[in-house]
Amino acid sequence: MKSILVPTDFSKFAHFALETAVQLSRIFDSRIHLLHIRDSQTPLEQQREQLQIWCEAFADVDIETHIQEADFLEGLQQFVQEKGIDFIVMGSHGRSGKSEYFVGSNTQKVVRAVNCPVLVVKHPIGKLDFQKVVFASSFSEAAEPAFLHFKDLVKHFLPEIHLVNIHTASIFDPPLIVSTSAMDHFRDLCAPLKCTTQVYRDFNIEQGIRHFSEEIGADLIAVANLERHPLRRMLTGSKVEALINHAEVPVLAIDLPETNA
Repeated sequence: MKSILVPTDFSKFAHFALETAVQLSRIFDSRIHLLHIRDSQTPLEQQREQLQIWCEAFADVDIETHIQEADFLEGLQQFVQEKGIDFIVMGSHGRSGKSEYFVGSNTQKVVRAVNCPVLVVKHPIGKLDFQKVVFASSFSEAAEPAFLHFKDLVKHFLPEIHLVNIHTASIFDPPLIVSTSAMDHFRDLCAPLKCTTQVYRDFNIEQGIRHFSEEIGADLIAVANLERHPLRRMLTGSKVEALINHAEVPVLAIDLPETNA
């Protein structure tokens, strides 16, 4: 994690994201790129001053500020490519608020459009200390790179990792023995971290992930390889937005570039 992007519209939700990114930067020795994609209504100098004010509180962290005038999603995608961004921390207000950047649909578009992990936060995290983390997947072979990326991130906190596969009584659900066998392999990959596996039944995928996470008191939810993973058919459109909007804890969407290997 060398380059962390934090998009900002100067709302409190963006500041939650910056505070989280700063703590990650201190752990991973990363550079933060604080990006404002502006509208033409606010004076440019005022926006520059606001960026500097935000940075002053974190003088010990390497933060670069940037201002672009562009369509939000197009500008963000271009910035990610040009700067080699490998992690994004983004604020979201969930079900309430008026922040233009962080309405659920915009956050969903970012999560689905970029080929790097996106951590979505809605509340001040305080001290970053993930102790119970959920990794939701169908645990296919294609999800393994995303899981290893996730493990590499959370291992610094020495957490309990809870692997969960949601079954919905759908005809698309694999047999239980297939699900548990696939999860056993991922449990082995967790070593030396503590790990549990669970096939959880619920009405739909989004609710199942959220309900399971609430039951165990998780403080982070991760979803693997969102765009190309087999879960895509069930975690698309409004369901992605629902997971981000309804989960009270941070949500990490891991979508890594495909390789030709």
